[in-house]
Amino acid sequence: MNQASSENRLFSWERLGRGDSGLNKLILLAVIIGLSAVLFLPSLTFFGFKYKPGDVAIMDMKSPVTITSGDISIKKGEIIVRDGQIVTETDLKKFALIGESLKHKKLIIPMTGFLVFTAVFMAIGYFFAAKNIRKFSTLPKDMLLMAVVFMGVLVLMRSSDIAALIMKELFPAVPTAVYKYLIPVAAGPMLVRLLLNSETALVFTAVTSIIVGFFMGGSLDMAAYTLIGGVTAAMGVRHCTHRSIVIKAGLVVGAVNSLTLVSIAFIKGGSTFSEPVFLVFAGVLNGLITAVLAVGIAPVLESAFQYTTNIRLLELSRMDHPLLKELAMRAPGTYHHSIVIGTLVEAAAESIHANPLLARVSAYYHDIGKSKMPRYFIENISDENKHDDLAPSMSALVLTSHVKEGVELARQYRLGSEITDVISQHHGTSLISYFYQKAKTMEEPLGRAVNEEEFRYHGPKPQTKEAGLVMLADAIEAASKTLPDPTPDKIRWLTQKIVNKIFADGQLDECELTLKDLNLITQSFNRVFVGIYHQRISYPEPTRILKEDRLEGAGQDLSGDENPAGDDKEDGRDRLKRLGIP
Repeated sequence: MNQASSENRLFSWERLGRGDSGLNKLILLAVIIGLSAVLFLPSLTFFGFKYKPGDVAIMDMKSPVTITSGDISIKKGEIIVRDGQIVTETDLKKFALIGESLKHKKLIIPMTGFLVFTAVFMAIGYFFAAKNIRKFSTLPKDMLLMAVVFMGVLVLMRSSDIAALIMKELFPAVPTAVYKYLIPVAAGPMLVRLLLNSETALVFTAVTSIIVGFFMGGSLDMAAYTLIGGVTAAMGVRHCTHRSIVIKAGLVVGAVNSLTLVSIAFIKGGSTFSEPVFLVFAGVLNGLITAVLAVGIAPVLESAFQYTTNIRLLELSRMDHPLLKELAMRAPGTYHHSIVIGTLVEAAAESIHANPLLARVSAYYHDIGKSKMPRYFIENISDENKHDDLAPSMSALVLTSHVKEGVELARQYRLGSEITDVISQHHGTSLISYFYQKAKTMEEPLGRAVNEEEFRYHGPKPQTKEAGLVMLADAIEAASKTLPDPTPDKIRWLTQKIVNKIFADGQLDECELTLKDLNLITQSFNRVFVGIYHQRISYPEPTRILKEDRLEGAGQDLSGDENPAGDDKEDGRDRLKRLGIP
């Protein structure tokens, strides 16, 4: 029962991740805008404190409205009382006027304005990114992830006032205004970059920074501070292979935050706070909080949304993973084949600026489906060939089944959508030519036609660079085993021939590999293959050296020499000289 529900959950995530429903996105946008407006509502209200004359204000208090009553005139945004200032009778009268005014003020107009602004801003941002930024993710699952992270950022912003009051009680010497710069808004872009990509994180940062500025009373300073910190955070985890890299990125964010705050203070003509050191303190602490928050939340989102980060890929690359251990035991030939392909695609991925880690780990798992029926695949056949007793169509069915079996195993072990996609795509819709030709040889003399589609894999074709690399490496590595004398020239000829064949068959039409990429991939494969099939030096007199009884431990010289001790010394000197030792 639990296994079935788990599989249903995985399938629902997969459908959500692959779908492109405009209705789903519209509903999601409406929910985001509605929740944003609810969280924005406190910005339109005024929370006074039960001060008495002579009390010390614990934070800056701004008026959200313009009021004129008798001799008291208050402008919108005016600071009624500052942090640390003594509260007077006049201040209390202003508090009362503001509170009374807000009771009769209709908030529907500013709320409607915020709703319309948020809807237009997000819609324009989405359509621009979707049309002009190639790697911007528009899948519903990814949009849902960004929505969850975005709402988390807004909740942090809304709870900052309460946190500031608590911190003020603990650290009364620190100005209240500094606490808003401690809000780890940059954790949002950092999480989006860890789970998605840089382009999507950049768009997310731009949208979030503007909304955050509105949440802070239309603060341009806060919007700029959030934008710079978010971009820095996303850039810092661009190649995150260890959790320590997130902490290092947090330190960089802290340094950049400090410079940003000090720069803003100088632009305004001096430090905003009584002590400039508070600016540096706020920036650095913000970076550290951002990193810690990202490290803690990333695994939760990764598991909930079935993403595969670089950190997860490193965990999957360990050879003690149950799937790899089973593959090594049941199908050792396939296991070795997968390791070699991992080496090939990792080097090629670096040359074309793909993800080397994803390519290598995907190569390790691309043939895990063969562990179900290992003896039907040539690399695991040591005695009789089981295909000799099968019809060509049945043999083709057995071979194509390993893709389906691999996908099911990947889902069962939660390898993630990226690796699962590579498993399902690494053969594309290519033709199983051996059994196709065998079927034609058997059927055509009898006047029966052979359906080519029955001898093709079911696809889909590779959709990413990494999937295309695994397809190319898989075909070339298998074909290289047929070379009787794998010289560098023969390897180059074979590599180019197979790349051209796969390209001409249209298998690479749906992935992002260009002709320039294919040239770089071919060169990279050739370098690795030359290293694998390198020539050995023919050592002089190997037979005589190996058969000498002195090396084997026998006590008699085969040559019959009466002075074996002297010969031993001479032979020893000769061997040392051959090894380069004087």
